[in-house]
Amino acid sequence: MFGGSGMNLITTVIGFGMSATFIVFVCTRMICRRIRASRTRRLMFQAESRIDLEQPEPQIRGVEPVVVAAIPTVKFSPEAFGSMEDAQCSICLGEYEEKEILRIMPKCGHNFHLTCIDVWLRKQSTCPVCRLPLHGSSEFNTEQPDM
Repeated sequence: MFGGSGMNLITTVIGFGMSATFIVFVCTRMICRRIRASRTRRLMFQAESRIDLEQPEPQIRGVEPVVVAAIPTVKFSPEAFGSMEDAQCSICLGEYEEKEILRIMPKCGHNFHLTCIDVWLRKQSTCPVCRLPLHGSSEFNTEQPDM
């Protein structure tokens, strides 16, 4: 009787040991895969950062400050706007407040907070809403004609 019971105990211990070993193996593989993926992502990010630094700086496509200053401005008043839906800056999504200075785009008439559109126009030469370009506008040509 002791021999049969002993064999069952040994079989159970061996089965449990093999199961535990398999679970440890699978968990170790998963942890190693995550560490390797994390390291790969970090190396890719570093490589992309290095590539960005090594490339020449792109040409700024913004508008000259003189041209930006020539774009008309207006003080906001609720009476001047037909609907309050239009009384929001499309760049910062902030509501216009009484007597804030807004800049009105010359070609399309879209309006924005003065500071929001000035920052935008340093980097872009188009309206943020409809993408009409400011360049080529005869109203804001700052070059002097040749005489």
